[in-house]
Amino acid sequence: MATCASCNKTILFGGVREEGHRFCNKRCLAEGQIALAAARVPAFERMKLVQSVYRGPCPRCKATGSIDLYQSHFVQSFILMTRWGTNNLICCRRCALKRQARDCLQSLLLGWWGIPFGILMTPVQLLRNASAMLFPPSTTEPSEAFQQVVMERLMRQAIEQQRAPAAQAPKQGRWAE
Repeated sequence: MATCASCNKTILFGGVREEGHRFCNKRCLAEGQIALAAARVPAFERMKLVQSVYRGPCPRCKATGSIDLYQSHFVQSFILMTRWGTNNLICCRRCALKRQARDCLQSLLLGWWGIPFGILMTPVQLLRNASAMLFPPSTTEPSEAFQQVVMERLMRQAIEQQRAPAAQAPKQGRWAE
């Protein structure tokens, strides 16, 4: 069975092929185009771009230091409904710890009240947060996940900037008032 190059889901039938990669559908193909464009950037240029973000100011508190990709996990429950997930954070360690602590507290207070998933998922998410808080990414170099997210965001910005002038160009044959 094939795996989508964008979302990593299993593809049973069909899918879309592009440049030797397989995608679930056209939406995943569009997201995958950004990843493919990021992969085409030379390694030296990629590392230079990633380092500029990594050593820059934190997007949340504006403090300088090593910025990286952190994860914060949460769970919220109410009787028969339970919602859980993961927030990906590009920020400094201090901001990540604040968010992880907030999500731990929120999960402790609101996670247990759902049957059966609230009772099952609350300890899981609390352990995942504890692990993320105790074992952060290295502060000496950017993580692989951070590099990938930064390159995809930079490629997305570049593609949007290329599209913007075309959309704003004046239409010929129209009278300007």
